[in-house]
Amino acid sequence: MKISNKAKSELLKIRSEKLKDPTKTLKIVTFPLWQGEGDFGMVIQERFDTDIIIKNEEGSELLSVDAHISETVEKASLDFILVDNMPSFKIDIY
Repeated sequence: MKISNKAKSELLKIRSEKLKDPTKTLKIVTFPLWQGEGDFGMVIQERFDTDIIIKNEEGSELLSVDAHISETVEKASLDFILVDNMPSFKIDIY
């Protein structure tokens, strides 16, 4: 997965501010765990041994992906943008 520098910075910020439980991770998921717009979304969820962990160049964990969708998002791009003046992650799968 290609992750923009803005998205990397925001992911690290979220992880440091919101993830206090080491058993939890930021994870890209699909329905039924993701109930928002689009086919994919990001949630804070329990870490599983089967998760694919995505790290930055320094080896810090950025996010994880459910193993069953890892091939689908393998070539995806993740960016951090403003949508209607609201900060948002954008996952471009196609």
